[in-house]
Amino acid sequence: MKRIEKVYNHLLSIWEKADKDKILEQQGNSATELAQSLGLSRSNVSLELNRMVRMGKVLKIKTFPVHYLPVKIVEEKLSIHTFDYFETSSLQQLLQTHSKQVATKREKEGEKASSVDNLSKTKSDQPQNPLLKMIGYKGSLRKATSQAEAAIMYPPHGLHMMLLGQTGAGKTYFANKIYEYARYKKILKEDAPLISFNCADYYNNPQLLMSTLFGHAKGAYTGATEDEKGLVEQADSGVLLLDEVHRLPPEGQEMLFYFIDNGTFNRLGENQKRRRANVLIICATTEDPDSSMLKTFLRRIPMTISIPALEERPLSERVELAKFLFQREVERIKKNLSVRIDVFIALLTEINYGNVGQLKSQVQLTCAQAFLNNIDSKDEVSVQLRDLPEGLRQVWLSNSAKARRKANISEYLDTNTVFYVDKTLQPDEKDNIYELIENKVKALAAEGVPESDIQQYIMVDMHLHIKNFFKQNVSDDNLSKFVDRRIPQFVEHLKQIAEEQLHCRFDRRFIYYLSMHIDAFFKRGNKTDLLMKNEVNKIKHAHEQEYRVAQTFQKEISRTFAVKMPDMEVIYLTMLLTSIKSMSEGKKVGILVAAHGNSTASSMVKVATDLLGDANIAALNMPLTVSPTEILDSLAELTKKLNQGKGVLLLVDMGSLAMFNHRLEKMTGVPLRTLPNVTTSLVLDALRKVNYLDMDLGTIYVSIKQDMAQMIGQLTPDTTGQKKAIVSICMSGSGTARKLKQIISEIVSKTTSEQIKIITISALKMAEEIPKITSEYEIIAAVGTKQPSVAIPYISLEDLIAGNGEKQLIALMDPSVKFPESTIDKNIVVSNMCEDVLHTHLVYLNPFLVYQMLVDWMNKLQSKMQEDFSNSRQIKCIVHTAFALERVLRKNTAKYTEVPSCEVKDTLPVVKETLALSIRPLKIKLPEDELYFITETVLNY
Repeated sequence: MKRIEKVYNHLLSIWEKADKDKILEQQGNSATELAQSLGLSRSNVSLELNRMVRMGKVLKIKTFPVHYLPVKIVEEKLSIHTFDYFETSSLQQLLQTHSKQVATKREKEGEKASSVDNLSKTKSDQPQNPLLKMIGYKGSLRKATSQAEAAIMYPPHGLHMMLLGQTGAGKTYFANKIYEYARYKKILKEDAPLISFNCADYYNNPQLLMSTLFGHAKGAYTGATEDEKGLVEQADSGVLLLDEVHRLPPEGQEMLFYFIDNGTFNRLGENQKRRRANVLIICATTEDPDSSMLKTFLRRIPMTISIPALEERPLSERVELAKFLFQREVERIKKNLSVRIDVFIALLTEINYGNVGQLKSQVQLTCAQAFLNNIDSKDEVSVQLRDLPEGLRQVWLSNSAKARRKANISEYLDTNTVFYVDKTLQPDEKDNIYELIENKVKALAAEGVPESDIQQYIMVDMHLHIKNFFKQNVSDDNLSKFVDRRIPQFVEHLKQIAEEQLHCRFDRRFIYYLSMHIDAFFKRGNKTDLLMKNEVNKIKHAHEQEYRVAQTFQKEISRTFAVKMPDMEVIYLTMLLTSIKSMSEGKKVGILVAAHGNSTASSMVKVATDLLGDANIAALNMPLTVSPTEILDSLAELTKKLNQGKGVLLLVDMGSLAMFNHRLEKMTGVPLRTLPNVTTSLVLDALRKVNYLDMDLGTIYVSIKQDMAQMIGQLTPDTTGQKKAIVSICMSGSGTARKLKQIISEIVSKTTSEQIKIITISALKMAEEIPKITSEYEIIAAVGTKQPSVAIPYISLEDLIAGNGEKQLIALMDPSVKFPESTIDKNIVVSNMCEDVLHTHLVYLNPFLVYQMLVDWMNKLQSKMQEDFSNSRQIKCIVHTAFALERVLRKNTAKYTEVPSCEVKDTLPVVKETLALSIRPLKIKLPEDELYFITETVLNY
């Protein structure tokens, strides 16, 4: 039995024998109650219940907490058979609403004694309001939904609308829901057309635009061999969606507003006949209409609806969107998905997406990676952190504030969330890497990105896609499950051609990837015209060798399989070959293992390469009879050979060899980092980080030092003999950088007694200044607004303010420091930021005393809430509350006009109690309105 059936049957069994009074009193069961009795997780039970609400099998009663009741029970026990949608604030309200509906209908139909049963409709007969099916319809989309309903219902035929929002925010999806709502309300007929048109396609051709919109008569221009309807005519009695309407030229806007005013138009080349159409126009744009469109046109579009960006939507909605997207992937791969909560945290909190499209892409790439990692699994795919796209995973790994974010998201998810295959849903087969590239090209072009840069974006995307793919080990046995058995053998032949002509070697994964690509081409057919002609030409010229090989592939494929491969597909093969080749030529940090003895170093390197594969690594065995000069020369020679432009990590057995670090850098010009006390496990760790995590030299060095510190309790002292420095970077070299220097100085003095110089430089002069500094100092870290191009551990200004950066900097200076779970006793970043702001803006209150009181409040509050606030959250709370206290003294307090959420109501008493204790000496009583605002700040609203 499926889990959804188990939940439904259990809920049904609880209420089958209950009477009407008990049902009205208890209002069903909560997800928590059902989860406990079934032994399942609350989030998974909640997921199934909400799916059943959407299916019309379960009624959602929005009490606190939310309760659920089978629709069958409501129909049988309460005699309610008509549902506008399957949610209600209470059963009593549902009964009242139903009674009014029944009475109204009786009155209209003149029925004196009609039973409720005669008015009943089955679920299949009663469609749901499409607008209410959207995630966020009662949250971030509440206003937009209300506006859309009002526009559609406005007599006689509705109001034309303008949808505003970022690329990929969901404007087209929302427009489709508006169209469905108009049919649901019978404003439009069931077979009413919905015609979409991208205005950017005809930006520079008004005549063609007119022909497309309004049609043309036979003979209107060369090639017009017959009369043709335009989009306006096709959309008669329906909806015309004008996407990217800001790209509509003034002539096009004039044509349209004339049609809007009069409802009439002419086809191109047709002067006498006036045609008429009734069309509801929905415009969509990413731009400010006032700055990009004619005022005369905008006056004809009375309803403007803003679609919020994904980052503006609450976490609960983003979680639901992510769950929806994972469910979509389940139907595509036809296997259940088990997703770790850490994956959700990384997807939803590590990076702020501007739109749902970006989140969708990340979910798809993550699921594709997980699918390949679980290629042998028959029923379920496990999605873990390792499956995240490379950039996102690196952001996650560098962030140590995961526990705090986890606390926030765990309200909506369990440790593991399982998504089951639902055979009632149809997979979207069109989603693939080519579609993603096409969408990105269009979005970049629409945003005005120069055409010269677009090809670079395409190649980066293709490279990243293949890089993710190439990390897999897939056997030919598994491959035969997905592609025609003839293809892998044929691709072996193509591999030989590519290796001969490109003078490089590819491993077995080339067979797998190209086989999948060719198989996909056979299924796709000729639907590959996704790139612009000028981009095609650039790819041909930029990658001539690969293009020639791809042309050979085209001939071989056409000859072997008797199919015609279009020229556009050759371009994709060129892009694939370029990316695969660059992957095989990928530059890595070099590792040089140097140890005394006849075979000590080579033995360690052999163990590492046997276990982890070949890599950019070398061994130097040093018999005790060899002189220091010979050792230095040998080290220099091997260092030059290993360097691929990313530097060399030197692992040595004795601290004395580390003294060569500075001299070697001067001799070879190669960036070096040296670690003493080399062991086989240390070599393995370094090789793993170079081969599979693709870290840079500085990051590997710091990471291994930290690992060593955890193992032995302290780091081996650095014996390079260089003085140490931290570089503070700002665009101007002053202002922010000077403030940073002050903060860094306090962190240094708190952490270590060692002399570490803080050097302030301009980001514009980094290239010339940093080499000068490295000649005299060992740079521990760079902190500021721009990352240096050299291999130095970097902490951004954002990370320093958010809280994680301070701990990173302390760890770089002294990795043996163990951080407590609670906040650092004296948070230097918070102290500096708050004291500066309060000193500048407070008039009546002593900034220093207020700050001390509010820091005390923060400690009490975090203890009471059992949370560890980030620096940025603490700063917001302290500054906001200080200003609130000042407003009370000025008798100018803020008014809270919103309806407080349940979370705000629950948290308010804790905030009020802890704050009152801390500010008691001030004898200031904060009003309830201000406390509501403070509580929202505490909750990070």
